[in-house]
Amino acid sequence: MVAVHAQIQIMEDGRGEKLLLAAILRRAAYDIALYRGETELWKLKIWKDAHDWMFHGEDNRYLSFHHICYLLDQNAMQIRRKTLRLTKQDVRKYDMVESNGRV
Repeated sequence: MVAVHAQIQIMEDGRGEKLLLAAILRRAAYDIALYRGETELWKLKIWKDAHDWMFHGEDNRYLSFHHICYLLDQNAMQIRRKTLRLTKQDVRKYDMVESNGRV
């Protein structure tokens, strides 16, 4: 094992762990795009939780948005910009492609 952060270790290969962390980022981005502007309380809560985590979370917390970006060697600001450009149609298209096994 290689220590990547004081609070998390990733196996040398790390593929499974990195896929899981990437799925967390993707889910938050999808929730922000899908539920942006919604008025139903349950949808608004999902949007707010994802938005707060990605845009207002504490930088130094275990598995915070910044921590996951660091572990995946991704630029947090770039992910935020791409998330804000995502539309509901984009998410539905990506979900369809993933469910058909084309990813």
